[in-house]
Amino acid sequence: MFVRKKIDYYPITVILLIFTIDLLVFFFSPSWILTLFWGFTSIYIKGFTCSLNHHHQHYKFFSVKWANRAIEFVMGLQTGVVGEMWVLHHTLGHHQNYLDQSKDESGWKKNSGETMNVLEYTLLVATTAYPRALKVGERYPRERQRLIQNIVVTLAAIAFLTWYSWYNALIVFILPMLTLLYATVFDTYKHHVGLDDQDPHHATYNIIDPTYNWFTCNLGYHTAHHLQCGKHWAELPALHETIKDRIPQNLYRQAGFPFPQVTKLSSSLRSAIAVIQSRVKSV
Repeated sequence: MFVRKKIDYYPITVILLIFTIDLLVFFFSPSWILTLFWGFTSIYIKGFTCSLNHHHQHYKFFSVKWANRAIEFVMGLQTGVVGEMWVLHHTLGHHQNYLDQSKDESGWKKNSGETMNVLEYTLLVATTAYPRALKVGERYPRERQRLIQNIVVTLAAIAFLTWYSWYNALIVFILPMLTLLYATVFDTYKHHVGLDDQDPHHATYNIIDPTYNWFTCNLGYHTAHHLQCGKHWAELPALHETIKDRIPQNLYRQAGFPFPQVTKLSSSLRSAIAVIQSRVKSV
């Protein structure tokens, strides 16, 4: 099957739809104001692509290599994280070392043993992300070669787009890529900070808000993800059910705005609809 899991048509459609709008605005925007509006609006929208990019690098969307490389190219232009970056820095780096802060590629501890604040963590981990990925790649030459190829191809595409229209390239692609590289790292700070524990059930925070997990494709089930990082994102809730009793209650966190508010609103709407339906049936 071309798409390995049917449910992945959802993230694939989202990624390609955003990219289509990017191209339409880049090539056909009638006004710099419209370009600016989409550029800044898209930063928030593309934030969800960061989660999809993460999931794809753990469990590829497609069964053929060229399709995976193509969508990785698209996601790289949306998020600043090109193909094989997540594989090297995250899967083969962070996932192997997150229980050892002296080795973790996304480590939240200073050399002194103190906990970094979120700003220090974001600046350090994001700025060193590509060098660290290349360093991990010394042990995985095939993945390292792919990363280098993807960096070159992406830079060539950015160079062409800048030559064609420097302003549109800056607003639609370059600024979102830079912003989201740092925003992705900023968001990962809350996944593990302060949890210096050798038990993987005690080393990760979780978010079980349904709205958050719908938009991020179950990224909130983070302990389950770390226990079996090769498992498809749609299977994480079921895995979480088998381990949730081993996760301390203080390791469950609330999702940030606007997810709890949307969840509460949708729950109220469902309750109201249920009441209306019951009254209609009783008439």
